[in-house]
Amino acid sequence: MDMNPSDLCKEFARILNSTPSVVNGVCLATRSRTNIHPVVLGRKAESFMFVPQAFSFENMDKNGNALCLGETVILQEEINPFLTKLRQFDIIVTAVHNHWLFDKPRLMYMHFESIDKPLVFARKVREAMKVLITRDVYGKCDSNQKVIVGNPGLCDEFNDILGGAMHTFENGICTVMNLRNNIKPVVLGRRGRSFLLIPQMFTFESMTKHGRALCSGETVILQEEINPFISKLREHGIIVTAVHNHWLFDSPRLMFMHFESIDKPLAFARKVRDALSVLTTKKVRGEC
Repeated sequence: MDMNPSDLCKEFARILNSTPSVVNGVCLATRSRTNIHPVVLGRKAESFMFVPQAFSFENMDKNGNALCLGETVILQEEINPFLTKLRQFDIIVTAVHNHWLFDKPRLMYMHFESIDKPLVFARKVREAMKVLITRDVYGKCDSNQKVIVGNPGLCDEFNDILGGAMHTFENGICTVMNLRNNIKPVVLGRRGRSFLLIPQMFTFESMTKHGRALCSGETVILQEEINPFISKLREHGIIVTAVHNHWLFDSPRLMFMHFESIDKPLAFARKVRDALSVLTTKKVRGEC
């Protein structure tokens, strides 16, 4: 499978001022809203987990229309202007909600989808995003503890415990990404395998000299898995911050869970690995 972005993928990302990549065979364009500087559980939270903008397209038909997906972190005062713009372009808004608790400023997230030509979708979204503020917004940090950078080896171990498909360590932020490829969803009548549909992501950042960091995670989850997974997370003292949908007209019904903790990264990883053991590994196919 070609992991190099196509010219179409590169142009899609260029329009959206994002970085193109191919993940799971799907064009993914990503960027962070670097003008938002959140604090979560008293720690700076500037990883992609907290300030993401991500867009993908896949399953293009002979007319050039594809399943196009998007999501962005968004401030409360931006929600209705952005909603209005998306709806003017007939883009389906699929969810508006929090992902985290104890966050400053209050971080909200919007998800949206459409069957459209990828570059047309990208231009519509770019136009809609013009209503988002560009000034810096800072959360107030409650802690004066000095943050240390950590080391790449710790991130490697964190990734190994969680069985990540890919991971990065930059500026003291460790990000681990995986996909639940046993789930084969259908959205708006199209089969999808975008990272936005079947993600698992785990991070640690803002580690102090005592080795404790802001640790966070999210996973796509099936309805019947939700409560067993919650029970496992709570047994380990991990804070469950959100359980909800991200998309509409999906089969099977895709739900998403987000969770956070101040913990030693490897301890957090082992706790999450134990919780993930309750999730099914059998193939689950959506119906067209």
